[in-house]
Amino acid sequence: MNQTNWGDAQGERNWNNESIIELLNYKLLTTYSHSSCATARLFKMKSLVVEWQKKVIITDSESDISILRQFAKTVLDTPIQLLTDLAEFWMMSESHAGIFVISSTLLETSGDIGYLRRHSLYEITRGAEQTIENVIEKLIEFGYIHATHLGELATYRREGSVVTITDAHSGNQVHIEWFDTEIDSIVEIDSRWDERRYRDTISIKNQKLSETPIERKVGIINMDLLALVESESTILLGCDFLPYIDQLRHISDFHFTDFHRDDAISLGVDIPTIEHIDAFLAFLREERWEQRVIIYTKFIKTVQEFVEFHAIVNIEIIDVAKWGMESCIMKDIIIIADDIIGNVFVRTRNKKSIAKHLDLLLTLAPGDLVVHREHGIALFHAVTKKSTVNLEREYIELHYAEWDKLFVPLTEIYRVSKYLGKPDVELTKLSGKEWERTMSKTTEEIEAIALDILETNARRSLAKGRSFASFQGKEREFQDAFAYEYTQDQSRAIEEVFADMESELAMDRLISGDVGFWKTEIAMNAIYKAVLAGTQVAVISPLLVLADEHYETFVERLSPFGVRVGIMTRMNTGREIATTLEDLRDGKIDVVVGTHRLLSEDVRYKRLWLLVIDEEHKFGVTHKERIKKIRAGIDILALSATPIPRSLNLALSGLKKISIIATPPKKKKPIETIITRWNEGVIAHAVEYEMGRGGQVIILHNRIRGMDALAKEIEGIIGKSKSAKQESPKIIITHGQMPGDKIEDRIHAFKKREYDILLSTTIIENGVNFLSANTIIIIDPEEFGLASLHQLRWRVWRKDADAYCYLMYRKPELGKDEKERLITIANNTHLGAWFEIAMRDMEIRGAWDVLGIKQSGRSKDIGLTLYFRLLEERIAELREEKKKRTRAKIELEISYVLPVEYFLSEADKLNFFREIESLETLEELDEMESVMDTNENLSNLFLIIRSRLILSDYGVVKLSKIGLNYVFDLEERTTVADAKRFLDRFDTRNSMILLSVRKIRVEIQYWKTVEKFLKDIIR
Repeated sequence: MNQTNWGDAQGERNWNNESIIELLNYKLLTTYSHSSCATARLFKMKSLVVEWQKKVIITDSESDISILRQFAKTVLDTPIQLLTDLAEFWMMSESHAGIFVISSTLLETSGDIGYLRRHSLYEITRGAEQTIENVIEKLIEFGYIHATHLGELATYRREGSVVTITDAHSGNQVHIEWFDTEIDSIVEIDSRWDERRYRDTISIKNQKLSETPIERKVGIINMDLLALVESESTILLGCDFLPYIDQLRHISDFHFTDFHRDDAISLGVDIPTIEHIDAFLAFLREERWEQRVIIYTKFIKTVQEFVEFHAIVNIEIIDVAKWGMESCIMKDIIIIADDIIGNVFVRTRNKKSIAKHLDLLLTLAPGDLVVHREHGIALFHAVTKKSTVNLEREYIELHYAEWDKLFVPLTEIYRVSKYLGKPDVELTKLSGKEWERTMSKTTEEIEAIALDILETNARRSLAKGRSFASFQGKEREFQDAFAYEYTQDQSRAIEEVFADMESELAMDRLISGDVGFWKTEIAMNAIYKAVLAGTQVAVISPLLVLADEHYETFVERLSPFGVRVGIMTRMNTGREIATTLEDLRDGKIDVVVGTHRLLSEDVRYKRLWLLVIDEEHKFGVTHKERIKKIRAGIDILALSATPIPRSLNLALSGLKKISIIATPPKKKKPIETIITRWNEGVIAHAVEYEMGRGGQVIILHNRIRGMDALAKEIEGIIGKSKSAKQESPKIIITHGQMPGDKIEDRIHAFKKREYDILLSTTIIENGVNFLSANTIIIIDPEEFGLASLHQLRWRVWRKDADAYCYLMYRKPELGKDEKERLITIANNTHLGAWFEIAMRDMEIRGAWDVLGIKQSGRSKDIGLTLYFRLLEERIAELREEKKKRTRAKIELEISYVLPVEYFLSEADKLNFFREIESLETLEELDEMESVMDTNENLSNLFLIIRSRLILSDYGVVKLSKIGLNYVFDLEERTTVADAKRFLDRFDTRNSMILLSVRKIRVEIQYWKTVEKFLKDIIR
């Protein structure tokens, strides 16, 4: 970077916004849009920096920083240095090579350039007259400490006339040799390449400068610091949310953005989909004249052998030890990474058990809040490896309050789950009794809820229902007439519904699935089965527009099979309602669809045996009481888009059976989600494009005050850009302060295409499907929760056209949580993201109401994942299905570090341990073991799990080595009979000693290794 003559602090130039902009106004900026694929951005940046000696990357994205550092050496062939404090920032300005990443937060710190210049660096120059003592004194002043082995950063050692230091910034060792009082030579040894370089000068960073308290002015850029990068070619990456983005763009050559910009160059990134080895082979053999194909993989040997065997040429294969790269296709290069290679070449493990608990559906990653069953809420810091002479294991490192740490072996990861609860929850103190008190109060509440659930279940089981006959041929004919292919989830749900209907017990099942996942089609299978059996069906919806939609769908789907469908809402005339009531009583109508009008006292059925309820939790208290009266003894099928945790499903099985539809229809595509500031050009373009292809637009604004003014503003924005031949769009407004019938009338009018634009509040959030609307603009999206944004986004796109969701914020600056929320919703466009998004945002408060159980007050104190697990366990105990399983802790010296080749990613590795820890039977363990190629470490892991399963069945809570003995600790409730049962099973040598009913030992001398001991006792 060019040097700047700053002068002393008092005489420095005042770099204000205007002078910077005026000085750099000649800069030309290239903006790249649609660059959300981190790997694609990295490769594009590689092409930008190869011609530069130094590159500065300014970013507001922590995830981008992580990926940049992880792949810099592999892709860019040079390390990337992250600047975290002002001293490092000053070193960058003095340096002449390297790539530097600057977090935007550093640019917001107040720093005096003169002070930095005088105090941040100490230069040691060859030929200078400086005594060894003076240099050592300066090193100590700068925070360096004396060390014998120099293994740590910021250390030094003197040996005669030579001083050796380990540089705190680069990690390199520097040897400084004196001739009398003159510095004779300076040699730097590069720690990465083991190269020796003779240097004329070396700069030492002041370690203590970074400890100086620094004031940060959030959202305000420090122009003094910005001036240090003014003459460099700079990349802006993920800086779109910064309030001073325009100032940054004036000093930048390149800007990567996910925002809509008309002047941007699109990276044109495609994501390859390769699901099996034949498709992979065909992909590699495809002729590409301009694109290089590079495979980055840790399965290097497997891929090389595959490529050689099939004689594939012009493919580069590069070994990477880290995870996280994404496969992508760009204009000039194709990247294949382990997200594809792993799926193609790694044998798929058995995943049957992954749905057992909510926490197995949510990924664990460093930085997450987690809850440990015995120790409380902590921060998941990292997966770390610990080795001793005889032992090597991996642990998850948890950080608690007051800097306490806990290392949990991966074989005990079942004790840790993702925390979903209060956003401002405090970390637990390991030393206090706070967690113990919290768990005690939670246990009391769980006991009450569990008893209430069982009582409700008992009453329900007394109600005998109708056993519907099976009509396999006609049922199959109805399914074959469906225009699309069922997913596995949908087929399974239909089978479960049919099994319930054919049972003597009255069905009470909930179908839970994302928007557009064909829950209604599952209901129609049940309806047709009921009609075949000669019974009637009532379908109740909370909204008139939903009832209309269901009626149209049912007529189209069921009428060809001779099913007579009626409708009853307030939109029907008095004569129509009278006719429908008479036809219901006479049995002339098979299926009736309606709103709460169907709950009126004058509605009578001839043979009603199936009630389908859409979003029951949205009905009022009075209507719910009426539904309870109707539903007594008949089959109930409820539909809901509220995500239900699978562990809660298990806990409540028997009370309300649940079918979860997690797999999207095959041809359903994600909605393209675009984040942008308020932009009149974007609004005009979005509306004109949608109307030009015959569609409608929804604009959502959740503030009733100013809705009329906003409608006029939108009319003006569109009017500025439309041609004279184009008609002005018709806009209709709805909001929650309107009478209910007026809201429904307006939504109905929009659905009938009497208007082009619907300007509404969130009253359209649930249930309403707008089949002709393919674009939605959400204003001030940062004010919504993730689940609400997801639901609102899916109000559009039901047909084959591409759909768009614009998230348009107007604040000058967004908070960290607001940014993360918008980034999350934009990045989670994959179909089926509904569950993950809703869980992450804690928007499941409706789940309790849907399931008809008492709302929990303690679930947020310990986190929903742990709460549901405890509830499930207690219900199982009360049902006497099984006693509470105490998992035996195996505290023996046995290694089980698994090679990275076994896993697709670190998240996959954690999921594997969570899966294997959730196994409850030896049969499940055998099934998982059978699909994995075992080595010694993996065999040891399976041996530990097998031992735990077997010993747990005999009441063992801990097996440990104490002195020259292996010691078994048994449960507190262990009886003499239990101890005898234990000895009969495991004391094959008659060598075990009963110290007490709950403690048994055996000498280690009988076995050469721990592995042989475990194999012997469990055989």
